[in-house]
Amino acid sequence: MRDIHSLDLNLIRIFNAVLDERGVTKAADRLHLTQSAISHALARLREVIGDELFIRGPDGMHPTPRAMELSQAFKPALRQIETAICEPVFHAVSSDIEFSVATSDYITATTIADFMARLRERAPNARCRVRSLSETNIAEELDRGSIHVAIGVFGKTPARFVREPFFSDRSVWLMHKDHPAATGDFDLQQLSMSPHVDILISDRSEAHGGGTIDEGGLERAHITSNPRHIEGLLAAQGLVRRVGATVSHILVVPALVATTDMIAFTPLRLAERAARAFDLVWREPPYETPPLEVSMLSHRTMGAHPSVRWLREELIASSRSYAADRHQILA
Repeated sequence: MRDIHSLDLNLIRIFNAVLDERGVTKAADRLHLTQSAISHALARLREVIGDELFIRGPDGMHPTPRAMELSQAFKPALRQIETAICEPVFHAVSSDIEFSVATSDYITATTIADFMARLRERAPNARCRVRSLSETNIAEELDRGSIHVAIGVFGKTPARFVREPFFSDRSVWLMHKDHPAATGDFDLQQLSMSPHVDILISDRSEAHGGGTIDEGGLERAHITSNPRHIEGLLAAQGLVRRVGATVSHILVVPALVATTDMIAFTPLRLAERAARAFDLVWREPPYETPPLEVSMLSHRTMGAHPSVRWLREELIASSRSYAADRHQILA
């Protein structure tokens, strides 16, 4: 067996050029090399292969039977190498990639649902695996490439990640349309009279005030009903909050408030969809609330691959499409 380590990739390029051009001069012109360089390369290749490879004739260089055998392997191998080191490309229509997205069930039920429809249309052979944000160490999984993007509410973000604005939302109080608080004044007094559905996505969201935790330098928030803040507002007025239920999955909230006298503090996007599916209404909170700024996170290096760029663009387009459809419905 001959030692492959003595075989230079450039020798294969030169071999293919001489084979195609049937001569040293034309091969040298094609590769922008001197004839002497081509001759020296052929001599080295003959030594490695142990065959003359080309025989000079009156009408050019003729390949030996061994050279013809080698050409069947060398040409496709060289094309594969050239393709591998070229700029990567992504063809959505033919790709069978499995995308991995980590997010909350609230975002899954709104934006991700619309994204899935776009995915089926634009990349019919691709798949998307949606993972729970609350059960994932985002920093570690982005570093490993086991998730492509994460969508949620993030604070401090390490420089190795790219954070892109995804959408802005606000929270409202969701209730049945026949609830006593559905009409008339809605103030803190009214808020204290109705039992609340508390939303605590993770036990950690209660232990880390405000639902913010730090994972390897990445600060992220759990989407919760923020009970501590509401309790403080009520206590300042001498009022007490009543809790009717505590849930860890926000998607069960519409069904709970649809069949009980409970009310829940939920993101508006979810409230709008729930109102169409159930006989629900929502009320603006009787106090100032900060907007819910949802972002998309990707790895600065791995997220630059064309497939992940495409994923990010389609997700953002889905979010914008949802917002446009919402404004059209409300208009």
